[in-house]
Amino acid sequence: MKQSIVFSLRAAVCLGAVFSQVHFRESYYMEYSSKTQILIASVQMALLIFAVAVYHACQYIVTAIIDGAQYAKMPEDGDLDSDLETSLEPIVTQNDDLRAAKAGASSSCEPYEHEDEPAPAVLEIDTIVFANAGALRAYVRKIHITALLIWGTFYSIDMGVFCVLYYFVQGLFLGWLVQLWSSRALLSTTRGFSVSTLVYMTLCLSILVVNHPVTLPTTGSDMLAVILMPFVFGVTWMLWVDTRTILEDSKSIFVTCTLLCGLVIATSDWGELQEMLASTRLVFVFLLLCEPLIKGLSLSVLLVSVQTQQKKTMMLVFVTTYTVASLYQGFAKQGSSVIFFCSVGMTTLLCAMQLGAVILADLRGAGRDELHLGGRL
Repeated sequence: MKQSIVFSLRAAVCLGAVFSQVHFRESYYMEYSSKTQILIASVQMALLIFAVAVYHACQYIVTAIIDGAQYAKMPEDGDLDSDLETSLEPIVTQNDDLRAAKAGASSSCEPYEHEDEPAPAVLEIDTIVFANAGALRAYVRKIHITALLIWGTFYSIDMGVFCVLYYFVQGLFLGWLVQLWSSRALLSTTRGFSVSTLVYMTLCLSILVVNHPVTLPTTGSDMLAVILMPFVFGVTWMLWVDTRTILEDSKSIFVTCTLLCGLVIATSDWGELQEMLASTRLVFVFLLLCEPLIKGLSLSVLLVSVQTQQKKTMMLVFVTTYTVASLYQGFAKQGSSVIFFCSVGMTTLLCAMQLGAVILADLRGAGRDELHLGGRL
């Protein structure tokens, strides 16, 4: 039951992002270039980083106020030297005791000198030790690449710009295929798994082919921003990201992401964005307040899914999300058609298969738990 709820929440978050962004853009006729989209994503991400920084600053201030030890009574000027010497005596004594205890532990097991006093506690420091300079460089390089990936994903998951989202989803799908090929999942001896994998492949490929974007970029810069960048980001999520440490790595990317956003903000043309922000107050609120939160929530769902090794499920959710967005826009402009009904049928079948697989996994897990509990009783 737990996995079914988690899958439903993932789908609900992504579909909610789809309907909110697509409906708002269709209502206010918001169409802009890829360069403006990169600028909008950088501004939104900078606002999120600023909000997180303010939150941590407030948390630090509140913690410092609550902690009464930070406000110990200050000594008078005449007693400052004597109080300082008195306060240093326990530290010197503790250091001597620690040295004696360490020497006694290494040579022989001698009793602690101060029998009436408890033994001094060894101070534990949270440190990270690297084997060599190469390991440190590899870690720093991984943090920078992760920051670039998250910044690019924040730009790619704009549900209202279908070309960028399409090639990002296509990158996720191709990365999943390469991952399957490398792990030889298609050659598994379990027949049911191979058949279900082939069905997933056929449905996803058919959906992406039928719902491909009608208009494609023509210039080199637009092809780089609309096709190549999202595609590479999608493949990277499936093939390069370390599922064990992605959440921890994402906590160390704020400096690199801030530099990336600042570089884009400082070198981009603000003319098109200023016109949109000045058009109406709702556009200003949506672009600078609502949409950053929507994208941040979608990105958090993606990070948690990768951390829990649910890449395939997340890929299927993004395929469904793109299809729903494309169908919504197509139905709003040209009504129903044969392609519309085919896409609806394939998307429904894909969602039903994934939900059935999740429910079946929950039932198997519940059966194992009951069997284990019965054996213990």
